[in-house]
Amino acid sequence: MKISANWLRKPSTQSIMEILISDGHEAYFVGGCVRDTLFNLKTTDVDIATSAHPKKVLEIMKKAGLKAIPTGIDHGTVTVVADQQSYEITTFREDIETDGRKAKVKFSKSLTEDAKRRDFSINAIYCEQDGTILDPLGGLTDIEEKRITFIGDPYERIKEDYLRILRFFRFAALFSTNKKFLEIEISALSDLRDGLDTISAERKSDEIFKLFAAPNLIFSILLMEQTNIISKVFHTYYFNCLATLQDIENRHEISPCATRRLAAYTEDNLKLHLRFSNKTANTHKILRDEAEGPKGAAELSYRYSEKLALDIILVRASLQGTEFSKDILSQIKLGSAVEFPIKSSDLAEYFSGPKLGKMLKLLEQKWIESDFTLNKQELLSTIT
Repeated sequence: MKISANWLRKPSTQSIMEILISDGHEAYFVGGCVRDTLFNLKTTDVDIATSAHPKKVLEIMKKAGLKAIPTGIDHGTVTVVADQQSYEITTFREDIETDGRKAKVKFSKSLTEDAKRRDFSINAIYCEQDGTILDPLGGLTDIEEKRITFIGDPYERIKEDYLRILRFFRFAALFSTNKKFLEIEISALSDLRDGLDTISAERKSDEIFKLFAAPNLIFSILLMEQTNIISKVFHTYYFNCLATLQDIENRHEISPCATRRLAAYTEDNLKLHLRFSNKTANTHKILRDEAEGPKGAAELSYRYSEKLALDIILVRASLQGTEFSKDILSQIKLGSAVEFPIKSSDLAEYFSGPKLGKMLKLLEQKWIESDFTLNKQELLSTIT
């Protein structure tokens, strides 16, 4: 079996593989680029597994005139930049000691041993320079059946890195339509959930954000609640609101948005309880606050943006159980196109300091309440 994809045919990709192979080393594409291609999804990240020692990778890539960075050289990873794209090249390796967060590894010459240390079978599929697939652990069957399966003993895989609990649910939400998981996998996920307490908030928030952007989110969240794993992530959570939001998204063909979905699901402070970025945490707070406020779609769009206004209205519909109509999009368009006709200079003759600012806000509110129809002269004539 062979795969074909733009990333595979790219000259810089082929060149890097040629450098490794011509120097006498094995080299295979692996991980997301192969998996996503088999799922007929676009991919941008290209990972390469090789028998070459990381120091040798650095040497031959620099000799070829390419930028090579020892980003994770202790764990065998070198980042090579070619044609403005980064390639992660990692030496075959085996885990010799793990603590649930980090692993001590030894380098290997065996592709099969390299595959055995990976998390899920769908991530342990390799392909050669020409796209020929190598499947040492049966990942192709799981891709065909759209199933997420741990490699080997789920308990052992999870104990190697407890973040794999969240990765399981993320991949299930991304790729799986098969709800018949092995009983031992569900037991392992539930039994070892306390291991998430040892994972940094930053790593957990990164996985959670990716999970909430996935198409089949509801399926994973329901399972996380049933196994009591969700309480290791959020303090408050409202499944029905999230389900309502995703139903609206599906019915109206609205693209998923992780921050919007997080706002429907939890009222947690995302910066305090996890470690989301300031931007995400601030947007989440705006969505929650405004969803419970009185502003209409046009005013929200005027004050923020079309995207944020739409998200606020969607979150409001999910929290309050109100119906969402696509007619609201015209109101959002209206709000984004208008411009308040009064400037500070128009009032400088009459007001100054705090009084000027207060009058500007008062006139702006009158203008908004008129559906943006009052012009400059009409607004000024209301001043008494």
